Formats: sequence, C-alpha cells, structure tokens
Amino acid sequence: MLYGSWILNSLNTLPSSYLYHLKPVGMKTQWVESLTSYIARIAAAHHLFPGVLMEDIIAPLTHKKYSSANLHKIYSHTAALNGTGVMAEDLVNVFEQLTLQSNLRFLTLLGLSNLVPSINLLRRSRAWCPHCYHDWLQSGTIIYEPLLWSLNEVKLCSVHSFPLHQQCPHCHKANYPLAWRSRPGYCSICDKWLGSSIEMKIQKDEFISLQAQEWYVWINNSLEDLIACLPLIELSLSPQRIRQSLKTCVEQFTQGNIAQFARQIQVPKNSLWLWCQGQNLPSIHALLKICYFVKVSLIQFLTNELCFEHEQPNNTAFNLPPVQSQTTARTQSFNFDKVKQDLEAILANDEFPPPSMEEVARRLGCQRRTIYKNFKELSNQISARYICYRKAAFENEVEKSCQQVRCVAQRLCEEGYYPSEVRVAQQLDHPGYLRYKRVRETLMEVQRNISL
Repeated sequence: MLYGSWILNSLNTLPSSYLYHLKPVGMKTQWVESLTSYIARIAAAHHLFPGVLMEDIIAPLTHKKYSSANLHKIYSHTAALNGTGVMAEDLVNVFEQLTLQSNLRFLTLLGLSNLVPSINLLRRSRAWCPHCYHDWLQSGTIIYEPLLWSLNEVKLCSVHSFPLHQQCPHCHKANYPLAWRSRPGYCSICDKWLGSSIEMKIQKDEFISLQAQEWYVWINNSLEDLIACLPLIELSLSPQRIRQSLKTCVEQFTQGNIAQFARQIQVPKNSLWLWCQGQNLPSIHALLKICYFVKVSLIQFLTNELCFEHEQPNNTAFNLPPVQSQTTARTQSFNFDKVKQDLEAILANDEFPPPSMEEVARRLGCQRRTIYKNFKELSNQISARYICYRKAAFENEVEKSCQQVRCVAQRLCEEGYYPSEVRVAQQLDHPGYLRYKRVRETLMEVQRNISL
C-alpha cells in the first residue's frame, strides 16, 4: 500500500529555549519567587554555579559597561536584582529571552519603579525562615526564596510567626542575595543546610510584644497582597494617585493641616509637604505607616480607592521596638576570642577576591571601628591584602584598556578613519580610562605611528 508523503512544512514546531524553560514558583501569588532565587535554580538545573552562569552566559548579553551580571563586581549590590531599577530590568529581559518564560518582571519589584524610592526597599543580605525550608524539604516541595523575604520591612515569617534569619547557624555569616555559589536553602559560604527541624514557634511575647506582633503581621499581609496583585494593578498605579491619596488622608483626619498630620505619623512636615506636592515620593516604610494610621489597605492607598471605615486613626505602630532575631541582631557583648579566630581564619583563607575590612565587619556582625581598635595588626593585614588586590585589578584593567585602544585604533584605520580620541572612546568598554596616563600614552603612540 502506498502512503502519501508527509508535508513537513505543515508541522507546527515550538521554539526551543537556550536555557531550561524553568517555571517560576508561585507566579501571581504572594509567595512568588524572587529573581535571585530563580537564577540560582536555573544555574542548579544546568549543574552550574550562579557565578559561572552569570559571567559566562548572561554578562555578554547585557551590553552594559557596568557589567551588572558579573557577580565579582556587584556582590554587595545583588539585592537590586530583585528591585525596581535598571539592573533588575536588564536581567529580566535576558532571562526571558533565554528561558522563553514571560512576565519574569513579577519576580522583582519593577512594577513599583515609579512609585517608591529604592532606598531601604530591599535588605542587603539574604533572609529566610528555617521552618519553611524544613517543611518544604519534608513535603518534597521546591526549595526557593520568596520575593517577600527580600523586602526590608518584612521581619517575620507569616506561616510560622518566626523572625527571619539573616546569618547562617553554622558559619554565622550573612549571605548576599546572589553569590557565586548561591543555592536556595543552603549557605553560599559554607554550603550547609539552613533549614531547621526543631519546633521553635515563638510565643507572641518572646521576641516582640503583642502590640508589635499586630503591626508586623499587618505589614506582612499588606505586602503579600501587593505582591500578589501587582500583575493586575500595575497599569493603574501612578505617583499622582499617591499624591491624591495623601491629600485625601490629610483632609480627612486633620482638616488639611499638613503639620498636624505629620506630627501624628511622626514624619518631618517638610517631607509630607513635598509628598503632597508630588516633588518627592514617600518610602515604602512611610506608606505602610500612613496606611496603618488611617486604617486602609496599601493597595487602596496606591490606587486612590480609599474607604475610611473608622473615624479614629490607629497610632499604635509608631513607638514599637524592632523585631529582634537571635541570628540577625548584632551581638551586645564583643566576643574577643571568637572575633580574633574569625580574623585569623579570613587571613589564612585563599578567598578571591579578598574581602575588605568593611565586608569582614559585615560578616562578623561587628562595627569596623571596634574590630580595628581591638585587632589593629590583623585589621591592617586584611586591609593591605585587599588594597594589593585592588591595585592589581586596576593594573589589569588598565592593561586591558591599552590593548583595546590598539585594537580599536587598528580597526578604525582599516575602515579608513583616523583614530581620534573621540572615535576610540566610543568603542571602549571603559572610556573613562583614557584619563589615565598609560592608556592616553598608548593612544598617542598609535597616532604617532600612523602619522609616520
């Protein structure tokens, strides 16, 4: 029997992604995954460290001179990858292209980019709930880091009413939001498991008072609702609506008296006036205080759909102690022997790049001035090693710029153009390096050779 030939042109084939088509966890819910967590899981799926993925695959695609995907250069700024700025936007665009996943912007706070300042919006180090990690491991659920945990205002786990941890219980070090060896659920420094199998649900008065508990739970609920609804309400958000909501609240509770309203919410009256005029934007902390005070939801305030069900404001949130976690609070007593051992271990370690004293102080949870006062010699050795590294890195960058100047000048000559400083600078990765004597002399030498 003869069969008709197949018409292959009629087959509909789906495009293939360069990286795995990994689906983010919790999309369009309050537990949506953060972008840094998604990057770490993508790297793990490819059996790579996130640092290797970012440097070898992502960095060449960002086309930015500041190398936002080079973790060695942005370690202390990786919180911004979950935030509202250009670094988050660049990586969202790249990962959407490579994974063919859409709407990865909702793994970040890009939807709030025109609404709230980025200062103090996100915490600079990882935070996690050890009990969530343990529960997910026991139930076989994907281990990841919710975007909610990256917000600086979130102090408690909503599920376990437990303070979020920010230091590894094994090495007692803080982790960057995205590091070279990041892996959800594990310390990026010692690679130990961060989950806890101990039932440690705190009583309401163990770490914080009942009044404070109410305040922090309200913050969690407000930010959870915002994260879950952001994909739906993003287009309806604008600074003008915030300004109008502020004016409405001032009129409702103090009959338009800005100074009186400012005193009640404990902010400078000049700041409130600038917010009402639309010249500045209130921080997320200020917005939460205002919403709690006037008893409206954060979403109602941002969308200017206010409904005042209570005439009396709520003023219980403004004199509350901060949440104290055993793993996040700075040690009240300076442990001389332990700090000395840690400093000696840092000097003996071959970590590259070597940490600065500022980074060492952050890891140890101590003031840099206190460390220097007690361990001047060790501090000087750490600083000297870091300075040597910075000097060598700078010399290496200068040499690369010299080589690039020669290559760019040669290419311009081959194309029939004179390698002027302006033309060469336009094609350099670091045009500012032309201000250094060595790089400028290299360009002048090339120009002299052409004249000869």
